[in-house]
Amino acid sequence: MSSPIIKFIPPQMADPSKYTTRANRQGPLWLLFKDTCILVSVLPYLPLVFWPIKSKSGDGGKKTSGASVRDVSVQGLLFIVETILLILFIPALISLPGVLFLAVSIACVLIIQFIAWPTQGPRLMQSNMNAETLKESGNHQDERWVFINGICTCSSGLQENVDLLSLLFGRSVLGIHNQSYGMVGDVFECLLQRCLSYKTMDVRVACEIVKGCLMDPEAKKVVLIGHSQGGIIVSMVLDQLFPELPNESMSKLEIYTFGSAASHFHNPPVLPRTDATDSSPVDCIKYIEHYANEYDMVPRWGVLYATRALLTNRYAGAVFVHMGATGHMFIQHYLDRIFPVPGRTDEAGQAAAVKTNGSAGNEHIMQIGDSTHHPVQTHRQHIEEAQDVEMGSSFLDGIPVVDEQASANRQHATLDSLVKPKKHVAPSKSAKQTATTNGDAATTMNGNVHRTGSFFIVKGSPSTESQKYGGRTVRQISRLWLYLGGRSPSAET
Repeated sequence: MSSPIIKFIPPQMADPSKYTTRANRQGPLWLLFKDTCILVSVLPYLPLVFWPIKSKSGDGGKKTSGASVRDVSVQGLLFIVETILLILFIPALISLPGVLFLAVSIACVLIIQFIAWPTQGPRLMQSNMNAETLKESGNHQDERWVFINGICTCSSGLQENVDLLSLLFGRSVLGIHNQSYGMVGDVFECLLQRCLSYKTMDVRVACEIVKGCLMDPEAKKVVLIGHSQGGIIVSMVLDQLFPELPNESMSKLEIYTFGSAASHFHNPPVLPRTDATDSSPVDCIKYIEHYANEYDMVPRWGVLYATRALLTNRYAGAVFVHMGATGHMFIQHYLDRIFPVPGRTDEAGQAAAVKTNGSAGNEHIMQIGDSTHHPVQTHRQHIEEAQDVEMGSSFLDGIPVVDEQASANRQHATLDSLVKPKKHVAPSKSAKQTATTNGDAATTMNGNVHRTGSFFIVKGSPSTESQKYGGRTVRQISRLWLYLGGRSPSAET
């Protein structure tokens, strides 16, 4: 099996001029129009959101249950009802009197909420853990792991997500339920969040939970993971908390997203400690990573579009793009490809059974696997086996190709706002003037920043990104995988 093709977009340099959101700098109606147009342009990729239907581990490691059948049925019904209502919206707006239109609209919203209600469950869910994971998590009492789900995720789906994250990383994971009202309703909510910075209940709950974790004196590290719309919520949480909390608290954060729908990610620079040898500003949050499939519709509207076209925005963090890959499901199309777990479903069809063990005195303990055919391993051995099986062909061992064009455009846009000279001011005599291949003048400023035509380039960036990252695998560039099996990377890794 050949290694996957991966494209890498390096982190963007800090720019103090890009700390406000698009909603603060542009009119909401104009933003709503633009984002809707972008969304329509990526609709041809909608059928690929669920493809392939089965992942490498078969059914995702979970047998079909009554809850999953119910959830799929409810999501299907919501899609049909909301599509019909969307088609009838304009005719109803034109033909119905104002008061009657308002009454009908309220009735439709109540009907959608009634249909979605059986699948929503509590706002917060703690991960279930088997005995080995529970034991491993005891070694990380000073860490807080939080996950925010994406669109069309019901309560049973969120529970499955946090359970697998807990199994993979050997930590207790708290899930914040971004409740679903069907695909159409969830996408409409995404538009409100992106264009109007509208803080839904999910955003408000997430802000309070993350803020509490960051202010907890016993918490030394807070890992925040978002999928799909969860990426938007994570970005809004950052927008809310950066002005409220000190840099020391915000620097506890590490952020990882999958298939993010967010249009921006802020991470303001801070001055290093007074005893640091380098006085240059550094990002407040040291580790931010985004993972996306090339033909996944959601990141094509979110992270992939933002890092390549919305150059007036800052999208902090490194981006790993799985080229040629389809699918948007968190477990099937992201976790199973990047962090495979052997034994979740074997070839004989013996799925890893998940049974609640009430006799252990803990409602969050579960047993995974059949001890007769699959001897119990330590948690770390179990996860490390997955990496050995996949060695040489996995996502993590792929050597990414640096997206030089995207990197250059992002750095140029940042420098253009930082060093842009006034047009009527002539360059100083101390500035060097050299000829470029295209005939434009290139001005050297402070010996480090070069202007060529309408662009600026910093020495060594972005023209040397390939030399900096070339030949290195995803393992050598990324950080999240270092937590697999309960391990803990060093602060410098």
